[in-house]
Amino acid sequence: MQYRLNVNVPTKAIYRSSLKLGGRSPAGDEISFTNYYMELNGQPYIGICGEFHYSRYPEEHWQAELGKMKASGITIVATYIFWNHHEAQEDEWSWEGNRNLKRFIKLCSQSGLYVILRIGPFCHGEVRNGGLPDWLFGRAFEVRSNDSGYMQYVGRLYDEIGRQSAGLMFKDGGPVIGIQLENEFEASAALWELTAKQGDEYISGGTGGAEHMRRLKELALEAGLEAPIYTSTGWGGAPVLEDEVLPLYGGYAYTPWSNNGTGKEQEPTREYQFESYHEDGAKGDFNPPYPKSKYPYACCEMGGGMQTWYGARFQVDTESAAAMSLVKLAGGCNFVGYYMFHGGTNPVTESGYLNESTTPKVTYDFQAPIGEFGQVRSSNHPLRLLHYFLQSFGAQLAPMSTVLPDGAGELEPGDTGTLRYAARTDGHSGFLFVNNYQDHVEMKEHCGVRFSMELGGETLQLPASGSLTIAPKASFILPLRMELSGLRLRHATAQPVTLLESENGGTCFFVMPEGIDGELVWEAEGIEAVEAEASRVDYDADGQCYRITVPHQQPGMITIRRTEGKPLRVYVMPYREACTMWLIEAGGHKRVLFSEVPVAVDGGGLVFHSFGQHEFTFREYTFREYTDEHGVDRTEDHSEGRAAPYVLEGSGSLSAERDGWFRTCRVTVPEQRIGMTVKPLRPLKTAVYLEDGIPDGLEDVLLRIDYTGNVGYAFTQGRLLHDHFWNGDLWEIGLARFRESLELAGGELILEATPCREGAPYAKAGAHLSGNPAASGIHSVAAVPVYRIVLIDGEERRC
Repeated sequence: MQYRLNVNVPTKAIYRSSLKLGGRSPAGDEISFTNYYMELNGQPYIGICGEFHYSRYPEEHWQAELGKMKASGITIVATYIFWNHHEAQEDEWSWEGNRNLKRFIKLCSQSGLYVILRIGPFCHGEVRNGGLPDWLFGRAFEVRSNDSGYMQYVGRLYDEIGRQSAGLMFKDGGPVIGIQLENEFEASAALWELTAKQGDEYISGGTGGAEHMRRLKELALEAGLEAPIYTSTGWGGAPVLEDEVLPLYGGYAYTPWSNNGTGKEQEPTREYQFESYHEDGAKGDFNPPYPKSKYPYACCEMGGGMQTWYGARFQVDTESAAAMSLVKLAGGCNFVGYYMFHGGTNPVTESGYLNESTTPKVTYDFQAPIGEFGQVRSSNHPLRLLHYFLQSFGAQLAPMSTVLPDGAGELEPGDTGTLRYAARTDGHSGFLFVNNYQDHVEMKEHCGVRFSMELGGETLQLPASGSLTIAPKASFILPLRMELSGLRLRHATAQPVTLLESENGGTCFFVMPEGIDGELVWEAEGIEAVEAEASRVDYDADGQCYRITVPHQQPGMITIRRTEGKPLRVYVMPYREACTMWLIEAGGHKRVLFSEVPVAVDGGGLVFHSFGQHEFTFREYTFREYTDEHGVDRTEDHSEGRAAPYVLEGSGSLSAERDGWFRTCRVTVPEQRIGMTVKPLRPLKTAVYLEDGIPDGLEDVLLRIDYTGNVGYAFTQGRLLHDHFWNGDLWEIGLARFRESLELAGGELILEATPCREGAPYAKAGAHLSGNPAASGIHSVAAVPVYRIVLIDGEERRC
């Protein structure tokens, strides 16, 4: 079927924003805003923001987890500062250990990450009372109001946050670029946890309108919380402090608040339908209280997952977060933000559990792209590819207008048979966005698809030969008349991922959507010859272009030799291979690695976090883009004449061999076996004994528990360590953070689950769940060793 779209549209009207935001660092870096996007040093900048709550994670692992977020393509970390985590008792402040905000911000800076502080006072975040301390209630004033008594307490909180973050603002050379005031003000509330019955009473949603937001901003400034960006959540009719605060938005595919305890299936959301967020008069659900074209459309809470609620159980689809991000970008979003990107664990204090009672008492895993115990999940893979694309090509994308096909505004979420697509363009080049994912329904496969795009005075046919088959759950971006390293890519059926450029030439990486051959059509001007491995090259003399076709089952290595200058190398890879790709910066150079074991950077070295594998291989792209002081191409010299380019810390072995453009490295460390005895006590209660504790050579031991029930609990000596609302998935617990408790208990851990109850609302909350009480039981317990393997650059070690 032919899909047509005319993307010959006028250039987007972009002008200096009326927002009184922006600032400069001592190093000269500058943040500013147009009406359409944020700028960094005068260039369009698409921020990639991921939520990670420091007070919900062990301090000793912050650096490693921030490294994983950086390797996942995150550039900005957002974090709530929960008031009741820091002042559980009035006038008794705690900023130590897992609550050490100052250290967390400094580690973000060391990791090369910007920071947005979400300072409340009300946060929500499924925290007890939305983060407001118990002792704040029962006063003469109303919380979340302009009452002077309440505002005096808020001022105390902000002063404390200001002291903890002093010297770390962007203007001081620190990483804090943003301050969020309040959260969902006059739009949402939280359960008042002092009441006896869940769901009956809520604290105030807030009063005082924009004036309240103004007073909060004044208090933040008085406390030294001065940043180039101030934000507030804009959904739900929240008041907007115009020109003073950038309103932020989001979207969730899993909405337990809509069916909590009802037993009904969730209806599909509108989050996967293309709409134009920055065009006044455009159809869609986004209708702010100001002209759409006045401010950038930016997101802080796109669902990276969702926490299960007692009455609403679900498993988050791997594809949901990346598909939502793609749809938002197509609609003109120029700042993406995920809640949560990294899961966590609720602290337990003398005042009890600090969670909200709709959710588990301890776990806040959120089924996030990085889990509560550092697990890099499958949802991380498509997001990385999208983030790397934004890092390399976001400046091209940001100024482009959104173009929708006719009828896009009338499409219903439950429509599974209509192909969804849109474009962004500047009238000369652009990107085609295709989405075939929708939450809570199964989309149909589309066969025989061809796109006809009117752009730049010509008609682009994608593909030029044959047609596409678009699988259910697929979402991808295709380039249109894209300039790459001085050459013109007319169009392609593969998504650009990243571009490495230097004085020695460039290398561009593309990913082919599953089942789609990669067809890349290059304008011949400036090209002398094309060499391609495992690919077909056709020259069209009439169209004066080269058409390169890479079968989707295998990668293609393409070298485009120019009439002048260095060659451009192009690597086109299958989707499954791309899901193992990592773009990292180590030793001052960007590196591309392919590894099924997650990799990050720590102190210049490569750190692999391996869940269960004591030996594995990874590949590194070896065309290092620089020349040494003798004019020698370091690409060839870097690996010849020695066994491996890295040195393995600790015991084990490392070997390497060249493989075309890549170097394949094999890593082996001593295998660690977990001495564990599992003793069933009854169907829903099991004792687990770690015979020798947690071996010193391991980063963690991850328990994977297969059970069927209602709620799972893990205890040592009667103390609740962890819990889990059963949703049909495995229950995972990292044991290293409980090492001391387990040692005191002689290595004993008690697992207990409550049975499924026939007819309970949660039993119908997903088609994959069973409400059969007879099926209840703890079926198996496995212990997975987690290895931390560090490789140091061999050249640096010799220095």
